[in-house]
Amino acid sequence: MTTVVAVLGADAARRSLAQFDDFDEIIVLEPSVDELEGLLNELVDPRLDYVLGALPTLPLPDASVDLVIGGDSADPEVARVLRD
Repeated sequence: MTTVVAVLGADAARRSLAQFDDFDEIIVLEPSVDELEGLLNELVDPRLDYVLGALPTLPLPDASVDLVIGGDSADPEVARVLRD
């Protein structure tokens, strides 16, 4: 099984990308198209996927990620997307 981290926000992605060496896929969720376009040019890593979205409704399937950065694990939406 692949390991997946979801990062909420462009700033969190910039700050934390170096911490994700053990993950197979990194999903960056950001509500701003301009920020996502900037990240495409700024962060170069083949594991990165960029998705337009944010809390309170994350556009991810249930139990699809191993870790969420930038969100509270007590938030029901974060809990929904986290794997057990």
